[in-house]
Amino acid sequence: MTGVIGKSERKLLGTIDVLNLAYTALVGILVAVFHQNQVHAGRYVLIHVGLFIFILVFLRLTHNTRQPFLLLLRDWYTPLLFIFFYEETEMLNQLLAPLYYNHVTAAFADLYARIPTYKNLAYLDPLLERAEFLLFGSQPSLAFYHAFSHPLFSEFMHFSYFFYYLLIPILGFTLYLKGRKREFDCFLFKAALTMYSCYLFFIAFPCSGPKYYFPEAISNEFQGYIFVWAMEFIFRYGEIANGAFPSSHVAMATVILLCSFQYEKRIFAFFLPMIISLYMSTVYIQAHYLIDIPPGIVVGVFFFMIGGKVKEMFERRRAARSVDADDASLQQNCS
Repeated sequence: MTGVIGKSERKLLGTIDVLNLAYTALVGILVAVFHQNQVHAGRYVLIHVGLFIFILVFLRLTHNTRQPFLLLLRDWYTPLLFIFFYEETEMLNQLLAPLYYNHVTAAFADLYARIPTYKNLAYLDPLLERAEFLLFGSQPSLAFYHAFSHPLFSEFMHFSYFFYYLLIPILGFTLYLKGRKREFDCFLFKAALTMYSCYLFFIAFPCSGPKYYFPEAISNEFQGYIFVWAMEFIFRYGEIANGAFPSSHVAMATVILLCSFQYEKRIFAFFLPMIISLYMSTVYIQAHYLIDIPPGIVVGVFFFMIGGKVKEMFERRRAARSVDADDASLQQNCS
């Protein structure tokens, strides 16, 4: 496999590893500090301590490995963390809300006279609902569904949403198998910086999304075929009632689209129409409000633009602290 770097080139902790450890530690610290707001806070602290140690031990044990599977796992474990941390945000989304939620409900008492339908917890969906009504005079996710309810269109929208799960593997493995390690590292770092920033926002400002907030959306049944069934299965067992605003799906898709334009123009040409339809699908299948989409695009563009600079700044500082002068020659320019 040409994408695997050699023993002499690999550091114990790459920049992406440090970012993974930093997020793991930060969330663990937040739970410890605001433990009074979190059910089973001690359990989550222990999970993060254990995960932090596990990552360090795994990286240490595989530092000098020549086993192809372990090398692959070392380079690709970050997207696996995305799944765990995404699911976790629903469990932790009441951690910081008590700090401000009473002020929000007092300021918007007319909105909060109707409690959010999902679990009766502290969600900010009424604010998004009011904003959409003021902007559009209706709820776009519900209107979109009713206007285009044909099974073939529904199937295409669900396929477009499902395509999100293929974005990282398609671009990532294209770069990885071509041996373009520098570009792969930069792409993965930008993706991780985007996702972890979104996750922190989801923990602090929980929004469930139309699928879980509107009674009508909860009872909707989409007509379709394979991908409608596939997404219903994923929603039933893997999706969470959190993370609506801004859309991390849109933010991540935007980062990947821009990275594909930077690194692989042919993949960009393939991604562009699919990601546009993915933007549409997030509203159609009622995973997101329409007003979640523009901020998601802005977040994606922002982290694409600064991700490379953040990575380079961190690596320059690591090189400056190193006693090995040769480290300076290993800096990677990915902006």
